[in-house]
Amino acid sequence: MQFTRLYPRRSGLAVAGLAAAMIIALGVSPASATGSTRPVTAGLAAAGPTVKLEATSPSVTVGTSFQGYVIMDPGIWVASLGSALQLNVQRPSYTQPVTITQIIHTPGGRVTARPLPAGLLDGWNGLRGFIRMTVRDHDGNVVASPMLTFCPNTFDPQRASPQSPAATPYPQQCGADPFPKSMVWGMAQGWATDPAEDYPPSPLGPGPSMRLPLGKYQVTETVSAPYVRLFHMSARDTSKTVEVTVVQGHGCCAPAAGGRDHPRGQALPSLPRVSDLVNPPKAALPDLVPLPSWGISTSHTKSGRDLLNFGATVWSGGSSPLDVEGFRSPGSPVMKAYQYFWRNGHVIGRARAGTMEFDTRHGHHHWHFEQFARFALLDAANTLAVRSHKQGFCLGPSDPVDLLAPHAMWQPPAIGTTGQCGVAATLWVREMLPAGWGDTYFQSVAGQSFDVTGVPNGTYYIQVIANPLHVLHETTTSNDISVRKVILSGAKGHRQVNVPAWHGIDPEPR
Repeated sequence: MQFTRLYPRRSGLAVAGLAAAMIIALGVSPASATGSTRPVTAGLAAAGPTVKLEATSPSVTVGTSFQGYVIMDPGIWVASLGSALQLNVQRPSYTQPVTITQIIHTPGGRVTARPLPAGLLDGWNGLRGFIRMTVRDHDGNVVASPMLTFCPNTFDPQRASPQSPAATPYPQQCGADPFPKSMVWGMAQGWATDPAEDYPPSPLGPGPSMRLPLGKYQVTETVSAPYVRLFHMSARDTSKTVEVTVVQGHGCCAPAAGGRDHPRGQALPSLPRVSDLVNPPKAALPDLVPLPSWGISTSHTKSGRDLLNFGATVWSGGSSPLDVEGFRSPGSPVMKAYQYFWRNGHVIGRARAGTMEFDTRHGHHHWHFEQFARFALLDAANTLAVRSHKQGFCLGPSDPVDLLAPHAMWQPPAIGTTGQCGVAATLWVREMLPAGWGDTYFQSVAGQSFDVTGVPNGTYYIQVIANPLHVLHETTTSNDISVRKVILSGAKGHRQVNVPAWHGIDPEPR
C-alpha cells in the first residue's frame, strides 16, 4: 500500500435529495450508544448536540514557506457539546443514491435517526460549504475567502471539555475514493475538530494555502446559514475571528501525511500455540472485494513511453479481519506467510498463505505479501493487452469502505502501514486489513502503471483481481474481480484516456 492522505476531485456524486418529512429508523453501529432507534421530532432535534466554534487564542503566528505561501490555520475548532455529533452516510447499493442521517443520542439513552438533505454532501469528503474562511488585510480588504468542506473525522481530534470521554470512537478520516458503501462521521461528546486541518492539501501540506505578504491579518471562520439552522446553533457560536501574523518561515514543504514509521525491530508475539486449520469456519473469514479502478490518467516519460496510471482499492468485508503474518528463519530472504483466523476477538487457527519478500526499491523498504492482487489491461475482446508488474503489497487500512457493516471496525489500531511492514532485519511481520476497510495502491510508477506505448487506441478494461492464486481463505471468491472501462485516444506522446461513469459514479475527464 502507498499510504498518503488522498483527496479526490471535488466532483459531486450522483446523490438524490431526501424529503425532510420522511423519517426512517436505521440500525446503529455497535460502536455507538445502545438504545432504541426512533423517528426524530423537532423537539428531539433541538435536544441534539450543541455545535459551536471555539478559538484557541485571539492571535496566532504562522510562517511563510515556498515562494511566500502560507498554510492558513487560525486554530478555530468545531466542537460538539452535550452529546455526540454523528452522521451516517451510506447507499444500499451502487445503483442507489447516497443518503446522510444524523444519529442523535438523547439524554434518556435513546438513539434517534434524522435524515438530512443529501445535497449537503461533498461526495464522501464531508459536509459541503460548512465554513467560510475570510482573510482580511490591515486595511480590511478581503484577500482570500475559501469555502471549507467539513469532515468531522480527523487524525487530530481534541477534547473540548473536562467532562468529555477519554477517547473518541469515530474514524480518523472521511472518504478518499469514489466507491465507499457506508461511512460514519462524528465527534464524540465534548470533542472538537479543526476544519482547516482537513482541507485538500497543496504541496506545502494539508490546509488552505494562500500567498500572502508578511504582516497582520484578521481571519474569520463562519458557519454557513443552512448548517446554523440544521444544528440549531446559537448566533454567538457561529463565527470566530483570530488575528494572524504572517512571518518569514524556513524550508519548502511540509512532510507528506501518513509517513511510515519503521521500527528497528519487533519482538515475536507472545501468543498461545495456534492450530493449523484446513477448513476454517466461515464466521472467521474475511471477504476480499476489489473496487473499480479510479483516479485514472495518462502520462508520458522522458524515454518516450506512454503510461496509463490508475488507483486500485481492495477492501475486506466478511465477519473477520484479514490477518497475514510472515515468519522467517535468520538469514532467509523470504518469509513464510500465514493467514490467521479470528472469531469473537480471538485467534482460533491459521493456515499457510503464500510468501513475503523484502522490497528494496525507493519508497518501499519493507515486506510485501506477494499474492494479494493482480492487475491487467484487457482489450475489447477480454484478452490480455498489458499486465502490471505490481504484485507485492504492504497491507494496511488506508480507505474506509463500509463502516456501517455489522463487523466493521471504526478505529483500526493503525491507519495505513505505520510500523506494520517491518525492516530488513525483521523476523516477524503482521499485516492486517480490518473489516470495512480497504487498501489503496496507485499504479503511477514505472513497472506498475500500464505501458500503452504500442497499444492501439480503442476500448479497454482495467481488471483488478484480489487473491489471484486463491492462497487466502475467504467467505466467497465470486466477487474477487472488478473491471473498469477506459477509452484510449491520441497520438504517441499525447495519449489521452476517457473513463465513463461506473453505475453513474465517478465519470473521469480526459
